[in-house]
Amino acid sequence: MLTSPSDCWPTLPCDIGPYVPHEAGMCLLDRILACDATSLIAEVCPTADDLFAEPDANEQPVIPAWVGLEWMAQAIAAWSGLQAARSGQLPRIGFLLGSRRFESEIAAFRCAHRWQIHVQLDYRATNGLGAFTAHISDDSGTRVASAGVNVFEPSDAIDSPADSSANTDSNAPLSSPGQQDAAGASLQGNP
Repeated sequence: MLTSPSDCWPTLPCDIGPYVPHEAGMCLLDRILACDATSLIAEVCPTADDLFAEPDANEQPVIPAWVGLEWMAQAIAAWSGLQAARSGQLPRIGFLLGSRRFESEIAAFRCAHRWQIHVQLDYRATNGLGAFTAHISDDSGTRVASAGVNVFEPSDAIDSPADSSANTDSNAPLSSPGQQDAAGASLQGNP
């Protein structure tokens, strides 16, 4: 676990755990291979004792393809955690809002094989909403799954108990969901 912001910027490749602050075995990815201002590549080599492992028709342990969406979300969380580290901050909480067109060429990911998760930032609005294009490839570089992923990272205003009535920033998140569009623009009509 990270203890101070100065501990945050790693030499890559590195363990992904400090940048995806999940507990109780919920950090499903192993390492960050590369990262820059708009993208990240992570790696996982699932094992038979993985939280989501199940036997296939041949009784071999596999990870269902739908878990790939969580791998993508955790790679995005790691990207966000590394961006926070660049500015001397610890990783912040974030939420997977949904996906667009998750497609998988395979029914399951084989255990004891390496899989790379690639995420690319499409946009990040000032209200905390973001969208990424993501894909998973096998150890030979063949794409096996892809999706558009929508995420939300609350701002400091939401995280702190400070009085929000003094906030005059027109891009500040609204207290009721659905009152701003993905670019942070206010929507017309009744809440």
